[in-house]
Amino acid sequence: MKFWRKYHKWVGIVLTVFLLLFSISGILLNHRQLIRSIDLPRGILTSSYQYGNWNNAALRGSLVLNDSLNLFYGNVGCWLYNQKTEAWSDYNAGLPKGIDNRKISKLIRTDDERLFAGTLFGLYEFKNEAWQYIDLGIKHDRITDLINVEGQLHILTRSELALLNLENNELTIMGLPTPDDYDGKVSLFKTIWVLHSGNILGLSGKILVDIIGLIFIFLSITGLIWFISPSIIKKAKKKLRPAEKQKKAFRFSVKWHNKIGYYAVFFLIFTSLTGIFLRPPLLIAIANAQVKGIPFTMLDTPNAWYDQLRAIRYNKAYDVYFVSTSKGMYALTSNFKEMVKVPVQPPVSVMGINLFEEKEQGSYLIGSFSGLYLWNPFTSTCKDYISGEVHRPISGMARPIGRYMASGYAEFDNKEFYFDYNSGVQKLQDTVDFPKMPEQVIKSSPLSLWNLSLEVHTGRIFQDLMGAFYILIVPLAGLSTIALLISGLWIYLKKYSRKKKAIEIN
Repeated sequence: MKFWRKYHKWVGIVLTVFLLLFSISGILLNHRQLIRSIDLPRGILTSSYQYGNWNNAALRGSLVLNDSLNLFYGNVGCWLYNQKTEAWSDYNAGLPKGIDNRKISKLIRTDDERLFAGTLFGLYEFKNEAWQYIDLGIKHDRITDLINVEGQLHILTRSELALLNLENNELTIMGLPTPDDYDGKVSLFKTIWVLHSGNILGLSGKILVDIIGLIFIFLSITGLIWFISPSIIKKAKKKLRPAEKQKKAFRFSVKWHNKIGYYAVFFLIFTSLTGIFLRPPLLIAIANAQVKGIPFTMLDTPNAWYDQLRAIRYNKAYDVYFVSTSKGMYALTSNFKEMVKVPVQPPVSVMGINLFEEKEQGSYLIGSFSGLYLWNPFTSTCKDYISGEVHRPISGMARPIGRYMASGYAEFDNKEFYFDYNSGVQKLQDTVDFPKMPEQVIKSSPLSLWNLSLEVHTGRIFQDLMGAFYILIVPLAGLSTIALLISGLWIYLKKYSRKKKAIEIN
């Protein structure tokens, strides 16, 4: 009993800072739509968050307009580069306020010269010198990819495919066919994630988790008051000052810290336990596990591709689509009736595909945090695009990142470049330099409040301070919190049983 009292007291004080940070950031993460217009300057953050050489996924791709004009797009929005004057121009007019609203996953120009952008929050077309929103009538219209095939703009969201007829602007929303290997299972990671966030029950589930976050905040503050109040009261008495306010705060904190902690302990432990499995190293243990979707929830859906679609390409020579999903690469017939998994899979990080470019003779350049690979589904070959070595699949658990963390790809002056998440733009040929990242782009590209909350919630905010050891913050804090909650419950029950016995004796 004495050990648990000391543990609860001193470990609780140490954990207070982390619990406050994780709770506040978690509540913000649950409401991206509400805070998407709020930004913070990158200058207030450490070096890892500063832009330089197009790092941190600043750019995802490019679009050549003519011999001298190029559009570059990504997390910094859309920018026009004039090759003759070497000048940059902001091309984000019309997009809502907030850097989150500028995040572009794909920019495409159709055969009839129409310019479209797929963003985090929907589809836009550039008209009259500004981007104009196109309502797709989809509840969750996060665009993951765009392609133009035979007069139709194919709009891929994370769950569906929409076709926009470019002649009459008629829109068709369709679900992709269920593949033969579909077993109704979802990844264990996805299951734990929606449980942890409350998203499994939609808005009501998120509000429930918000309340749990508020309870964590309340327990942290009342625990801190409980810790410091006795010394404040003693000092007040010594100086002959009234300490009634301090006593009231102390009594209130003790009473409600115990009561709320007791009744909410199961939910608090559950939230802590699910959280530690969403970050390495415990994430590695569940990364490849599949489980049955929980009935009557968002995971129990007739759409086999719910929240799983990432990129799409059409191969005209073979009249077939290739669709990158969170479960691998699939071939889709041109009539959208059948989908089958491709026998030889390209390496794609669990974080998802970042570039999917068609090359010569039916080959595709595949890029993710696992590296950069040239994949040919027709000859069943795959090789490292940088080293030229044949890729050999790794069975079992593997690192989620590779030597090259490819976050984007661009062609400039007929030469290839890829963007490494950490080091920025990298040449694939030595003859041409890529345009330097100008101050104009850097200064107008802050960090969204949502992204800052994600960095805090995952512990990455501490990486410049702790180096690689930051990865242990979430599991250690989570396990310590679970022990803290159990110790608090144990102390409370012991106290309660003693009081009950004393009452019975009297």
